[in-house]
Parts: sequence; structure tokens; C-alpha cells
Amino acid sequence: MDEVKHPHTEPAGQIDVSSVKHCLQQGDAKLALQYCHELLARDPQHIQTLLFAALASRSLRWLDDALDFINCALALAPNQPAIHSLTGDILLLQKRPEQALGALLQAKKLGDNSAQINFNIGSAYLALGIHEDAKNYFDQALSIAPQMVAAHVNKGLAEHSLMNLDSALDCFDTALCIDPGNIDAQWNKSHVLLTLGRYEEGFRLYETRWKHPQIQLKKRKFDSRLWLGQEPLSGKTILLFAEGGFGDTIQFIRYAKLFAPDVKLIIQCQVPLIELVKGMGLGAEVIAPGHTPPQHDFHCPLMSLPLAFSTMIDTVPQFDSYMYASDKHLKKWGAFIGQMAGPKVGIVARGSRSYANDKNRSFDLKALVALLPQHASFVVLQKELSDDERAFVDSCDKIIAPGEALESFSDTAAICTHLDQVISVDTGVAHLSGALGIPTTVLLAYRPDWRWGANRKITNWYPNCFLIRQSRPDDWESVLTALQHDFVFYKSTYYSKIKP
Repeated sequence: MDEVKHPHTEPAGQIDVSSVKHCLQQGDAKLALQYCHELLARDPQHIQTLLFAALASRSLRWLDDALDFINCALALAPNQPAIHSLTGDILLLQKRPEQALGALLQAKKLGDNSAQINFNIGSAYLALGIHEDAKNYFDQALSIAPQMVAAHVNKGLAEHSLMNLDSALDCFDTALCIDPGNIDAQWNKSHVLLTLGRYEEGFRLYETRWKHPQIQLKKRKFDSRLWLGQEPLSGKTILLFAEGGFGDTIQFIRYAKLFAPDVKLIIQCQVPLIELVKGMGLGAEVIAPGHTPPQHDFHCPLMSLPLAFSTMIDTVPQFDSYMYASDKHLKKWGAFIGQMAGPKVGIVARGSRSYANDKNRSFDLKALVALLPQHASFVVLQKELSDDERAFVDSCDKIIAPGEALESFSDTAAICTHLDQVISVDTGVAHLSGALGIPTTVLLAYRPDWRWGANRKITNWYPNCFLIRQSRPDDWESVLTALQHDFVFYKSTYYSKIKP
């Protein structure tokens, strides 16, 4: 905790809890906390001062200190609902929803039935993925405070997670009627619209990502003008730059092929993708992040290109393939893949651990391999392998995993090109395989990312992709059963269907 140094505004003898309360009301949490320390030095068991100290620490985001103060108060007054309520609130901020839920339910049991306690309980259930219970508590909060925008937004998130998309839209629209500028409602509404294939509205609202504090996109500053499709580009130079993950770049770089030949392109993308982008035949200058772009007239983020080109669900730019492995990398990996017998299948059972939602899109590698035919051979295309995954791979003759030898997506692209098919959860590899034109089966969570749509088995973005979706939240068993029933080797001369 930073050292609190604040000039006194009141003589030491005149400081009391009302002084602390006044500081908190004025937004001066540091001075409030300084006063609390002085008061607690005189009376370390004063419950109201401990609560104010917790509130001040919470405001300063010193959450461990806030919890220390609240635990002291809890030891003195274990039956006060306000203490349990504040405990739960702080634990939610610490992203500890299971512990938060216990404290919040205790506060409710002790008599706190406020809109805020019901909202916080709903938020804890939402964080735990228990969406029906979350909806129930958001409804209770809204019955007390119908204008509570955050409750409408969070209920919308629960409805979206349950794939009740029309209900989710209703929630976000209600929030926007109350607060038209609410960024959370706009941002989350964009995802539902895009999932429904309402691209014109969805991509327009998707621009709110630049304003959303939790997305933490840093708006680039250029001397050039932002291009969103209005100005003619003939004879001009435009900078296209990556902003999201690898999959986002791979998906949206296709739009670079739509520019007229007399438009000069500068593309700034992630280093592991540079060689693949250079190999697309765009005639573009491709640079790495952090490099100062050459002079240009316009700029556009890659993920704004669908808006700039007025993309509708039925006008998505489709290509059988638009990325290509280099001859150098094809030769590098040819012998490696050549040792495999039978149909050759690439598999990705989980994504990067750094991705916040990875646990919801990933599952057990062993469970996937167990359902695939024994006469096939497999390449694990995940760069990261857990100890258990590595042990499993090492124990199987028909599975190989290059792991850290995958230095860039150029390596992965070359391996994919040598394969008959790729099976992947929603990761950058799924996008890469789709962009290469490799037959690809994408295994999707019940609530998928918007780009995979709501319920179709195919996607307009990658004509070579087949989608298998969870039939219920967290139900990977249904996905694996469907894979076992429906999977066909497309490219190999070994065409065979798995029998259940």
C-alpha cells in the first residue's frame, strides 16, 4: 500500500467518524483512510471506523487492506449484514466469486434484501457460470430498483450465455433506454447482434470497443484520417493494423484483398503472422508492431474493415483459401509429417492459458483422441502442453506434438497444409486452417464467439469449416459424441467415417 501523506484539514482532536464520512462523500479516499488510521489508533475496535476504512481502501483499489479491515469488523460483529455485504463486494472485486457468494448470501440471510445485495449475488452467480440463478437475482434487484442499469446489463449477459439472444437484446435495449450512452450495454449488444447475423447494426456498435475501459484497447494516434469506407482511396495509401488476437488478424486480413490495385497498403500485424501476410500476394508493405509506419493518407483497424466495407451476413468476402504456407516451411515440415501413417489429423483441444475465457472453450486432449479412428495419426498443434498432455502424447505412438518447435504461424501453416484435416476448439489455429482452405472441424462452446453464429453447422467466413456445438453449457460430451457420429476425412484417399 502506498504511504498515505495528507495534510490535516481538521485538528487531531476534532477528527471523528463524521469527518471520515465527509471525506468519502467528497471522493477523498486517501484523507478518509488517514483519519481512520488515527481514529483506530485510539479505538481499534470501533466498527464504523473499520467499515469506513474498508470503504476507503476499496475506493483506492487496495483490496487486501480493505479485506483486513472488514475481517476485523466481522470478528467484532459477526451478525451485521452490512459487514457481510461489504465482504462479498470486495471479494467480487478480487475475482473470488465463490467466496463472495457465501458472504453475500449470509448478508441476505441476516436481513439485507436491498437491490444492491441481490445484484451482487446475481453477479457472483454470473461469474460462476450459474446463469439461471444469476437471472433470478437480477430480477429481484430490478423488482426493487427498476432503473438499475447494471442489473439490466448483467441479466443480458446471463441471457446471452444461455443463448436466449432475443431476451438478451431486450435487456440491453432496456438499459440503453435508461442510459443511452452506456458502453457496457452497447458493447454487449453488438455481440448479440453479430451472433444473430445482423452485421450492419452489429459492426456499427462494435466500434464501442475503443471506449470500453475493460477491453483496454489503446486508440492509435496518426496524422492520417480514419477510413471507415466513406472516402475514395484511389491513388492513396492506407495503413491497416491489427488490434486483437491472432485469430482476429487471420480472419479480417482477407479484407486487404478487396482494395483496388491503385491503393497502396501498409499492414501492421503481429510478428508470428508477418511472413504469412507477406505471402498473400497483396503487394503490401508489412511491418511489425512498434515500428513507425511510413507516411500514409488513411488508417483503419483490421476489425473495423467489415464496417468499412458494409459487410452483411450474405456479403462476407469468401475465399477457398487466402493464406499459403511458404515452400521453405513446407519443406521444413515435410519429413516430419511424412513419418505419419494413415489419415493425418491436426488437433487443438485448448487455447492459450493467457486467454481469460480459455476454460470455457477447452477440454481434455485424451478424450478427443479416444473418439478418433485408430488408423489415423495425429499432430497436436498446440504450442503449449501441460505436463499431463505431454505425458499422454509421449505414451502414444500415433501422436506427435512439435510444441515449442512451432516458432511462428508459418510453421503451423506448413504442417496444416500437409494434413488431411484439422479438428480444433475456437483458437487462432482454427482460423489459420480455415484461411488455408484445409478441411476443418471447429468444436464450439454453447455460447460461442459471435463470428460462429447462433446455430448453423457452417460459417460464411470459412467455407471449408464444419461447426459442432455444445448442446448445453459446459457439455463437451455432446460435442465429442457428435464428432464421433459425423466426422468424415475429407482430403485423404482414406475416406472413412467413424462409426458410433
